[in-house]
Amino acid sequence: MKHSTIILIALAALLAMAGCRRGTDTAANEDRQAKQMLQGIWMDDENENAVFWVRGDSVFFPDSTSQPAKFWVYGDSLYIQGHTELRHYKITKQAPHLFKFINEMGDEVKLTKDSGETLRGQFNVYRPYAINVLRHYSSDTLFHAEGSRWEVKVKVEPTTDPVIKTDYNDVGIEVDNLYLDNQAHVTVLFDGVVVYDHDFVKGEFERYMPKDMVSKSMLRYMDLFGADSTSVYLDATVGIPDASSSYVIETRIQRDGKTSMRVK
Repeated sequence: MKHSTIILIALAALLAMAGCRRGTDTAANEDRQAKQMLQGIWMDDENENAVFWVRGDSVFFPDSTSQPAKFWVYGDSLYIQGHTELRHYKITKQAPHLFKFINEMGDEVKLTKDSGETLRGQFNVYRPYAINVLRHYSSDTLFHAEGSRWEVKVKVEPTTDPVIKTDYNDVGIEVDNLYLDNQAHVTVLFDGVVVYDHDFVKGEFERYMPKDMVSKSMLRYMDLFGADSTSVYLDATVGIPDASSSYVIETRIQRDGKTSMRVK
């Protein structure tokens, strides 16, 4: 069993190294003529919406939250370097004003060049911003329990820590969307006296999640849901941005400032 595990780990490492070498090799031996032909703005042939803008070594997307990416052409494929993986799309036809490729779903996509760059205004090539940059949440709640009064203030707002979520755009190209992780500032008062004041961040809840989910997730919310004579209870929701899957960690804060957590 031990030898099998070692073999599997070694095989995974070799595959990762092979993938890395493949990306390096294809980029180093790129088709410069095909790359030059791709320069400019390309639009969907069906609805004439902008799909991407190729400038130099980078491809930009009209959705200002989708991150630009390095690209190259090698053989019969378009390669786009994502945040964590290299993506490639088979090219079925390329001409100065026509580009056809197979998307992630196996469908052929037909693009035509916007020769006059009339769609340039749809792109923000200098400042792609985070989807949740303007999302803030705050609450101030009073609880009465056995003659005592709790007041709990919660303020959730973005930090500068990026979280990348991979998604597909309208033509089936995989793109990286930028979010900012949140922090939750929690202040707890008992009978008017501050007994707890702390900024919660995602890292404090990592041990309650699978390791492969941590980098993909963000601290979404932190909500008060109850109190008794000794403690207040908040739910921290950590999960992939704008997705249904998440982990809810109950956080108990006692009158003496001690805390404990458990997964719900």
